[in-house]
This record gives sequence, C-alpha cells and structure tokens, in this order.
Amino acid sequence: MDIEINTLPIGMEGAEQDSLYHPDLLQSLNQNLRQQLATRNAPLITLEQRQQQARAALTTAVSSRELGRIAFSQELNKCYDALTAIYTSLDLPPEQRSLQYINRHGLVMSPDYCIKTITDTPRVGAFWQALEPLIGVDTNTEGKAQHLVYPACGPYAPLLLPLLYSLKQQERLNPLLKVTLIDVHPAAAHTALELVNLCGLADQVDVLCLDACDYQAEPGSVNILLLESMQHGFGREAHLSICQHFESLLAHDAIMVPENISICAVLVKSAEEYPAEGRDTSIANSGRIELGSILEVNRHNVLQLQTLELDGGNCLVECDQVRIPDNIVDAKDYILLLTTRIKVAENCWIEEYESGISHPLPDLSVCIGFTPNDYKPGDLLAKPGDSLKFYYRKLGLPGFLPALVKSEVSS
Repeated sequence: MDIEINTLPIGMEGAEQDSLYHPDLLQSLNQNLRQQLATRNAPLITLEQRQQQARAALTTAVSSRELGRIAFSQELNKCYDALTAIYTSLDLPPEQRSLQYINRHGLVMSPDYCIKTITDTPRVGAFWQALEPLIGVDTNTEGKAQHLVYPACGPYAPLLLPLLYSLKQQERLNPLLKVTLIDVHPAAAHTALELVNLCGLADQVDVLCLDACDYQAEPGSVNILLLESMQHGFGREAHLSICQHFESLLAHDAIMVPENISICAVLVKSAEEYPAEGRDTSIANSGRIELGSILEVNRHNVLQLQTLELDGGNCLVECDQVRIPDNIVDAKDYILLLTTRIKVAENCWIEEYESGISHPLPDLSVCIGFTPNDYKPGDLLAKPGDSLKFYYRKLGLPGFLPALVKSEVSS
C-alpha cells in the first residue's frame, strides 16, 4: 500500500497549520494504520477455518446458557466475533452493509448495526428459552409439522439460527419444522443465507429478501411467528405493522413470540431516574408516578386496534388514555417516560432496562406545568389534571404521539 505524505507549503503557519493537524484526525489516522498493521501481522485463516470457528461458537453459545449470565455473555461475544469474521469476508460492498433507510413501514436498520443484536444477552437468552420447547423434540419423539416465520431477521437471525444449529447437532431439532427467514435488506438476507448454508440447514430453512408486510402464504399456514422489530419505546421499526399483516396467515392455535408487549406511561424526575452516581435499575424508582398502560400488543388484540386515516395518507392507531394527577408538587420537574415490558413466553420476561429494546424512552416534547424557553411546534403543553390520549404512528418512523383530551363543556 502506498501512503501519500502531503507537506505544508512554505510559509503556512498558525491557525491553518493547527486545522490540518487536528488531534482527532491524527488519532483516526493512527487507528486506521494500526488496524492495517494488525491485519498484515495476523496469521492467515482460511475460509474453512472461519466456518469451523463459527459453527463451534454457535454451539458453545447455546450450551453456555446454563453457566450463568457472565459466562453466557462472554460466549455470545465470541459468537459475534466468529460470525462477523464470516460477514466481513462476504462480497458485500461497504456502502451496502452500512445502508439504512426508512420505507413505508419504518426504519430499516443497516446490517452493520443489526449484527450487534447477538450480544444483547437478556434478549437472546429469553427468546432461546421461549423457542426451544417449540422447535425441539426428544430423540424418541417425532414432532409435528410446523411452519415458523421470522420476519426482519437481520444478517445473523440471532434469536433463532444458533438454537436451530445447536438442536440439529444434538439431533433434537424437529425434522418436520420448516422455517422462513425474511429481511428486506439485501445485505442482511444474503448474509443470513450464507449462514444457513454454513450450518447445513438449507433443507429446513428458506431465506427471502422482501418487505415482511408483502409476504404471502396460505391463510392459517404459519404456526409460529417470531418477531422482534422494534427499538426502545416500541418505536422506529415496523413491529406492529408486521404483526397485523401476519394475523390472517396464522393458524388458529399459532403462537406469537413474544406473547405480549406492554407499554406504559410514567412520570419521573430526571435526577431520581438517572442519578449522576448511577442506580441499581433492578430496583424500581420509588419516586415514579405511574399513569397507566397505553398499549398492549399480543395475538388477541392486534386486529382489534382502531385506526384513524388522516390527510396525506397518515395512519394513527388509537391507544389508551391516561390522566396526569392534579396534586403533583413541582410538576415542571417531571418528564414523561414510556416503559416497555416484554413477555416472551410463560415465565420468560424481558424487564425494563434489561435489554436495548426495553430501556424506557423519555418524551421531552411533553411539557407539564411550564412553557419551555425554546418552545418548538411539536411540543405539547400540559398541566396537572389534564388527560393525555396516545396514538401510534404506523407509517414513516413509528412511535407514540400523545395529545391533550378536550374536556366536555357541561351545559
């Protein structure tokens, strides 16, 4: 590799010189050079060796669940490294790997971002725990024909693929199970297909590259819907739209994983919820004011949700209404927080703060008892005693929209 060195013209000095040698730029250059040196000095690893390492990492990660949270997390990180070695060896242009965009149903994350999901220990562990009894069989049990669909699976299909491979190695994978992986991002779908072939699962697993809301199948033909397409605050991605699309495709006794997603509204003081010295998030903040549930997402209610069609093609889902207590002292010190609690399966939960998808989401546009100095058109001015009606945007960037409820004037 030829490195071109540019010298300063004679007489250039002062501020111009400082700008060319900014410390951040120099640090970035040094890091890039170190990475190139490390690559050159590293022992050569063949593709076959990478594949062997990836298969071994998948099996070890699944079996390490019994060793405790720390050991499991360490093995998931090793699994991430092994799969990423495969991912980076594929013939995928860097601009395609890093591409993210918004389609009609929500944000499509870049594969470079999605690959990190497999290191989210509580999320991965909860889904594997929920899925194993659904797709695994004892060696003396035949199992029954099932069709599992995993939309928005991402490049590694992390909530399912490692478990599939591990069960197959143990001869415990239901041989009558058929799996369909779906992702709209070509780089993600391409990577998922490579990993399916790597794991020897092509006879049971299909990979489709399309928008999950365009997927078609015989009504009632899907037995298990595995779906996690959301960020904290149940926002940005297309989880709800995909759920509603698949409802007509599910068998009458089909199982949706997760079983239920509950989003609630609470009021908190920032200093209590996020103290400078940190706090144990497993212990609830006693200073919270619980306003109530605003949305539950499960198999039974996704088609019962009422929608409003507005001008410009906007579609809002009607959610629940909550009331701000009228006896709050120092109301201006409180912020609105949307919390998420996920029931993946019976006795299998992802609690607040445990995972990236269950961190509470502050909504700083709701101003209670004050008018901000930098008031913006999207801000909502409320006061103690007001009621808030929540709506959910399905298109563009999905997320919650609180609105003031107009009180009826008594005659």
